[in-house]
Amino acid sequence: MFDNLKYDYFRYGGKKGNVLLFLPKAIRDMGFRAVLLYRIGHWFRKRRIHIVAGFCERLIHHLCLCCIATGAEIGPGLRISHTIGLVIGIGTIIGKNCDVRQNTTFGGNFNKVDAAGRSKPQLGDNVSVGAGAVVLGPVKVGSNSIIGANSVVTKDVPENVIVGGIPAVIIKNRWDESTGRGL
Repeated sequence: MFDNLKYDYFRYGGKKGNVLLFLPKAIRDMGFRAVLLYRIGHWFRKRRIHIVAGFCERLIHHLCLCCIATGAEIGPGLRISHTIGLVIGIGTIIGKNCDVRQNTTFGGNFNKVDAAGRSKPQLGDNVSVGAGAVVLGPVKVGSNSIIGANSVVTKDVPENVIVGGIPAVIIKNRWDESTGRGL
C-alpha cells in the first residue's frame, strides 16, 4: 500500500520526503485525497475488514464527491484531475499511470459478462479518460489509449489509439508503426 501511495504522491507532483507530507497534499488536492482514501480502504478490503473499507468508501463519497469502490483494482499512479461525478465500480481494473477526469463512469452494462465471467471494464497502463466518458461492461481498453470526452465505450479498445463518440470509434492511432514515434 505505501509503495503505491508514494507512486501516487509523485504523480501528483509531490517531492521526496517524509510520508507525513501526504497529509497536506491530501488536504489541498481532492484527487489525491480520493486516491489516498481508496488505497487505505482497499488495504482493509483485502484483509476482509469490510466495515472499515466501507467507511473509507463513505469518506470518499462525502469528502471527495465521487464514488470509488474499494473492491476495484487500481494500479499505482492513478491521477484524478477533478473528482466530481467520478464513479469507479467494484470489479473495475485500472492499470498503472492512468488519468481520469470528472463525470467519468466505469461500470457494468446490464449484466453482460465476457468469457472469463467479468462484467466490469479493464483498463491497461497509461490510459487517459476524458471528462464525461462512460466505459461500460466487460470491455478491455488497451494500454496507451485515449478515450475522448463524453465518449461511450461498450466495445474493446486496442492499444495506442484515440477513441471518441457515441458509441466510441477509433479516431486515429497514437503511434506511427514505421518510426515508432507518437503522432
